[in-house]
Amino acid sequence: MNSATIAAMAGGGQYNRHSRLQLANLQSALPLWEHAAAAVGQDSAGLVTIADYGASQGRNSMGPMGRAIDLVRERDADRPVQVVHTDLPSNDFASLFTLLADDPASYLRGRGEVHPLAVGRSYFDAVLPAGSVDLGWSSNALHWMSHSPVEVDDHAWATFSACAQARSAVDAVLADDWLRFLRARSRELRPGGRVVCQFMGRGEEQQGFEWMADHFWQAILALRAAGQLTEAETRRMTAPSAGRSPEQIAAPFAAGLVPELALDHVSRFVSPDPFWDEYRETGDAARLGARWAAMMRAANGPNFAAALDSGLDPARDRDALLDALTQELAWRVAADPQRSVSWNVLVSIRKRG
Repeated sequence: MNSATIAAMAGGGQYNRHSRLQLANLQSALPLWEHAAAAVGQDSAGLVTIADYGASQGRNSMGPMGRAIDLVRERDADRPVQVVHTDLPSNDFASLFTLLADDPASYLRGRGEVHPLAVGRSYFDAVLPAGSVDLGWSSNALHWMSHSPVEVDDHAWATFSACAQARSAVDAVLADDWLRFLRARSRELRPGGRVVCQFMGRGEEQQGFEWMADHFWQAILALRAAGQLTEAETRRMTAPSAGRSPEQIAAPFAAGLVPELALDHVSRFVSPDPFWDEYRETGDAARLGARWAAMMRAANGPNFAAALDSGLDPARDRDALLDALTQELAWRVAADPQRSVSWNVLVSIRKRG
């Protein structure tokens, strides 16, 4: 798998329907976000540009964008705002704009002079003109790498591989990607502009997310054992994502690699698990399995499908394979119900000046 095959979230509004876990994750970032939006509202005037980096289909952006719009307008209720949603060119932007137009949760409801835009480009490079962004937001996105640096045959995530070289290759790409992201934002932010990020972290003694990642890998192996996947395809299904530690996040700032940016906040927190909370109330293990499997399919299914050998069988049904993987994963989770143990990180960055 290389950078050309990194895929956006599952289209057709599927990610919007199955991103409840991601919505729970971002709640911890809202106090930082509100502080940043209020500060921008106080120390700037005129048009406000808010960039939503890694917006996907927009469901989880509606609340944060609406709150930011209200806060930057506290001194001027008629202040114009443009919200620029960015994601990969393959992203389902149609679902995003349909939601904006029709959904009661849309941040356009009851707010005039708000102008939504979209850019199909990776946030690891410059997305918007220099000095044009007042406020940036990124949730549940920056654990995705720009490319998969290595393929392993003992796990679906190289960060969980027994191979130390593979894990080192992942950390090298994580470091390079983070620096690229920071340098691109350093260029785009106006002096005093701010970016708030929330994404997957890692713990001190364990990565986190092992329970779900291991079940996902075992589901892939079950499909291979049934003759539905080849060994080469299984190896290519090494997912291009991994968590970062607070130390990895702080490293470019400590080394002086982004002198125009200040790291105002970095912290780690235990991720919520709304699926487990629901299970504790209902005792419905099948529902727990279905919830997790649908979310994993929406987030990881496109990269799974991209690893399939298109020349193997022209009549091969990729959706049927995804169905089989989803069913296998749901069964495995239902047979082993437990709370997912993982971490998220919160980051707040400010451009000096």
